[in-house]
Amino acid sequence: MKYQIVSAKANEKFDVLPLINHQEDFHGDTRVDCLVKFGGSFVSLIGKSEVKLPKDGVVILEEHSTEAKQLMDKINKLAQQVISDAGKYDDVGFCREYFKLAKTGYRLLDKYKPVGLPVSLERAGLVTTRLALDLDKDALIDNEVAVVTKRTHLLGEPETNLSATVQWRDLDKLSTINNQEILLSDFVNPASGASGLAFVLAAGELGIKPKTIHHRSVSCTRQGINFVRQELGKIGIDSTFTSVGLGSELNQLYYLTGSRAVADAGHLLRHFLPQWYKQ
Repeated sequence: MKYQIVSAKANEKFDVLPLINHQEDFHGDTRVDCLVKFGGSFVSLIGKSEVKLPKDGVVILEEHSTEAKQLMDKINKLAQQVISDAGKYDDVGFCREYFKLAKTGYRLLDKYKPVGLPVSLERAGLVTTRLALDLDKDALIDNEVAVVTKRTHLLGEPETNLSATVQWRDLDKLSTINNQEILLSDFVNPASGASGLAFVLAAGELGIKPKTIHHRSVSCTRQGINFVRQELGKIGIDSTFTSVGLGSELNQLYYLTGSRAVADAGHLLRHFLPQWYKQ
């Protein structure tokens, strides 16, 4: 994987907005610490994949659970509705049904105990970390490390090129994950894996590297798991993946399609962020 990291000067941030295509889709503060430019590194993940999953450290519930499969069918049904009518992203009642399904999914995962220091990639990661740990949506988690990541497309580059911004919330807390096992929970984790890899690479620039990343999700992709595990392994980081469902198709913008679509899960779940959250 080829990448380039553009970092702000010490004790400063830089405004990434002038570099971004589809600026209307960038939610939150555009002043960031890092921009990780991946170029076309993820292009091979687009389309349908039949690649086999690793046998060790990967658990996909729907492969051996009818209840999990039925849940993923329900999520796909809701996703298809919001894909057809984007107005549903602002329908709190509709989004609450999606949130309830996410909660049910994480309870199905309870048979596999969460391991590691919780790292939440905002925004959706704040919601799913609490679901993964079976906590109240407004819970304060003392050892939680929050990092703002946003997958982006840059002006002047093909739509299939990816980049991701990274904004550190607390560098002292970030340092606690060095050489530790961490828990990375998200609704889809990974799809392409760009946000998670951007976080890891940007932290590496600061001399911080986790020992193992335990991915925990409602959905993920076959090609994403293989790609992320390969790239993490290259820099000496072990990984596991525990998910309710599994998708095998990514469109040109790296969203899940086919019978395992999830729409923009982060935008749907934004209604259920902790009350104390500030962008």
